[in-house]
Amino acid sequence: MSSCAPSKVLVVDDDPEIVTFLSTLLELEGIESSVATSAAAALEQVQQTRPDLVLLDIAMPDRDGIVVSARPGKDVVERALAAGAEEFIRKPFENAELISRIRVRLANAPA
Repeated sequence: MSSCAPSKVLVVDDDPEIVTFLSTLLELEGIESSVATSAAAALEQVQQTRPDLVLLDIAMPDRDGIVVSARPGKDVVERALAAGAEEFIRKPFENAELISRIRVRLANAPA
């Protein structure tokens, strides 16, 4: 991640109110964001915009936010981490904690 370009976060959730809230929260914190309200739109956005971080709801109507696990009995957190997630935050979340975790991940993102 370049230090001169603003960090970009893709917000993916099927609930338009959550997408709007998170996008606004990120913008107020100086973090650029784009949004998608479906898994298909998220995949398209990832290819087009190459975000530094994806904030992804796991319960999407068109596609599960977690890749289907080979061990379906696993806890949702374990499944998310096994599928490649680096963080897992349950809803409802604290705004300050979410922003803090996002900042840490963006600071540690590869250049």
